[in-house]
Amino acid sequence: MFKGFKNKSVGKVIDSQIKKRSVYTGAIKLKSLAVLIDARKDFDILSVVKLADKLGVRSDQLKIMGLKETTKSGGDETSKGGATYFDEKSIGYAGGFKSKALNNFVEEPFDVLINFYGTDIPHLNLVAVSSNAKFKVGFADVDHRINDLVIGTPSDNIDLFISELKKYLKILNII
Repeated sequence: MFKGFKNKSVGKVIDSQIKKRSVYTGAIKLKSLAVLIDARKDFDILSVVKLADKLGVRSDQLKIMGLKETTKSGGDETSKGGATYFDEKSIGYAGGFKSKALNNFVEEPFDVLINFYGTDIPHLNLVAVSSNAKFKVGFADVDHRINDLVIGTPSDNIDLFISELKKYLKILNII
């Protein structure tokens, strides 16, 4: 019951964030990259590093944030393999972030945020919509209002996603 209430509350915060979001209209050159992942599923961090390399982003300008399974202690942020992780308890019922790392992630003005998850997940959507990234990219199966560019590839075909992303970022003069 409480999980449904929290998801509904988070959904309302997402809607309000989308309404007040202003689209970045300046020129963007990709130097800093953020990637938001669903780490509850089997995910290869090396594919994200490969993506950053193909886009010409230095490893020190890459930030990976992932949603992990909730533990009994909950709310713990952990770092592993170059990524930082949070769980559902890191987000309050009113949509506030309890984690310092999560707050820092959404406040950082990344050039591009890639929402690297293929289904609507309220907690990841909230982080994505709250991010101060200038340009947001994601899969077609996720709420279209969150992203500036939606790529219609299957979420399990990472190589196709990377090639399509690179093609469109070149067209938009971001890389």
